[in-house]
Amino acid sequence: MALPRHVLDGMQELLHKEPEKLVKTVQSCLDFLTEHGMVTTMKLPPLAVGVHPSNRDGCGVNPSDVHELIDNISGVGWVDSKVNGIAVEVEDSHRNFNQQICLAAAGALGTVDSMALKAVTLCGSHTNYALRLIVQEVAHEGGALTQDGKLSLSLVQKHDQAFYKAATTGITFKVLNKEVARQWPDLLPMIQQYGNASLQKQEHELQMLCRLHALYVAEHAKGGAVSFAEIKRKALQSRPPCAAAVPALYSFVLKASGGSTGELLKETERFVRQRCSSARSLGADLWEVLAHEPKGFASSGSLALFRHAMVKLAYSSKKMGKAECKKMFSHDIKRDVVTADALMNELRSLARHHADPSTPQVFIAQGLTDQMLASFAIKVRLPDEKLYESFDEICHDFVLVLRHMTGQPVPSRWEAGLKEEEKAKVKESDSQASLRELKEDGTFKDPAKVLAEMGFPVGSHIRRKSDKTEAVITEVVEDNVKVSIDGGFFKVSIKESTVLQDLAQYATSQSWNYEASLTAAKITLELEDLSKKYKQDQWHALELQLKPGKVLQVVQPIQKHKLILAPTTSKVMFKWEGVPAAGVKVETDWEDACSFFLLADSKLPGDDEPEDPKDCSFCPYFSVEKTSKEDESNMEVFWAHGRDSTLRFPLLRNARKLETGERLMIWQEKVSQAVEPLAAASPAKRPAPEGGRAKKRSK
Repeated sequence: MALPRHVLDGMQELLHKEPEKLVKTVQSCLDFLTEHGMVTTMKLPPLAVGVHPSNRDGCGVNPSDVHELIDNISGVGWVDSKVNGIAVEVEDSHRNFNQQICLAAAGALGTVDSMALKAVTLCGSHTNYALRLIVQEVAHEGGALTQDGKLSLSLVQKHDQAFYKAATTGITFKVLNKEVARQWPDLLPMIQQYGNASLQKQEHELQMLCRLHALYVAEHAKGGAVSFAEIKRKALQSRPPCAAAVPALYSFVLKASGGSTGELLKETERFVRQRCSSARSLGADLWEVLAHEPKGFASSGSLALFRHAMVKLAYSSKKMGKAECKKMFSHDIKRDVVTADALMNELRSLARHHADPSTPQVFIAQGLTDQMLASFAIKVRLPDEKLYESFDEICHDFVLVLRHMTGQPVPSRWEAGLKEEEKAKVKESDSQASLRELKEDGTFKDPAKVLAEMGFPVGSHIRRKSDKTEAVITEVVEDNVKVSIDGGFFKVSIKESTVLQDLAQYATSQSWNYEASLTAAKITLELEDLSKKYKQDQWHALELQLKPGKVLQVVQPIQKHKLILAPTTSKVMFKWEGVPAAGVKVETDWEDACSFFLLADSKLPGDDEPEDPKDCSFCPYFSVEKTSKEDESNMEVFWAHGRDSTLRFPLLRNARKLETGERLMIWQEKVSQAVEPLAAASPAKRPAPEGGRAKKRSK
């Protein structure tokens, strides 16, 4: 049924009149549609109402929040007027979405007969689901409405008659005509944001992630550059409590959403929704860490799966704070982080090949395995977590779970590694060590025994490093090992030697020191740009007194902020730890891994004869005196960067007008050093001379 022209024109005018005023715009649209018969008010039983796919930016309902809502209503009482239910006439595409929500919740949201649905909600979703759970008497922990571990409709009737009536007869909804939803699909997410802005249920950070992703995809589809300012404006129309985290959330979306489909976002949101209340918030600071991309990690990929595993950990455990999350970018454990990310991807492929990864059991097992791989990589053990000693143990446990769920002989490439570790443990526990007997030519007398001691007895599975070819040791004959590969047999010589393979990975250009040197070179170039930008046109008003003491002073008046000094130098130092005795620190994106400092490289003319200016070097920046008295200071620090925004330098400028004869001084807080107190000691008395009292010694 086509909508009348006057309805189309009226809605277009309302939607474009004041788009920045979300609540007013949506309310005006609802009033207009109601006036023209496009919105019907009706009371619907809970089991006839589902959830619209646009609800909470595609997140649907949170099982934990629904059960918590039941307890809250039980405590304060049910009031019909507090419910603001807005729904849309159901369409066939909505039915499967509602089935998947219940399946994903593994019973926590009861069951749904999709063919019995008459409408799907945009507002009031959690409230209606609370009523659905009561009618279906699903499992629920504790509370006055529970009997034998399940919700009891009869107990609800005794406890709160109004609550019982709402569960059995339903609540009143404003139901939009399906043609309205088809004509203005953008109106539906606006309505659910309208409900959130009206203080029904505050928007969660993961909901905001999904919204930012959807807004980006929509803007990108229009062509041209995507404006973050415009996306931010639209995302914050509902005034969410996580507004401060939006820049970091947007950065996380760009780096780790999984592309235009946003599959990784959906997966993480589903996992967290099932296991965590939406009241749990990470905060802007923690999201900045999760979205960070430090120097030296670009070659390792986006580490998207690992980032999402850290999100799951952060929501699941309060022990996983900002300091713990920052460990994922530590250069000491970079290899473990990259390994864990690769294993997460491999286990997903394994699950897709042998099972349906969307089923609740497989999905939860996969998410928990991601958490364990991530916590093992960053060396943070969570409470009640099984103590693992290797990545192989974690991966093999997942395979065992997959075998149990599917009933299939799922292969595990990690099983052989576990057997070797067990044999290695047995070998380490053996207190008797044996000598390696040699022949006259220096070769082993019993090579099979030597191989067994090294953890490679006959029957072991081995893999060649160069091409990952797998084989089985079948026999050891003198200096040769017989191995089988795909039905064929080959001989391999036994040699004790150390060989480096894949030499490209050790190239100088791959090393941290080399990357740090490149950053130091960039710093030098940036200093050149800064020195050109802030010219030395005021240096003529300065003079440097060398004797009796080095003093930088003014010989002509200089107006405020006209003297700007950059720390120009040829000495750029980087240190992996510690701080040099003297130096100016430069802010970089290396975080705490490596620090960069500028050192003075002054060389002034001698007393005897003037030197060639090319042989000399001087930068006034490093000769500005330090003072612990703020009123003596006439210079101040301000930060600036050149073309590279990742490098920031502390520059100096005069904070006020400088008069002739003034010395350049910058305030620096005086750090008082702790002095070890001296213990009072009584001097030993001299013995009196023989023959009487001692005489007073004259000066």
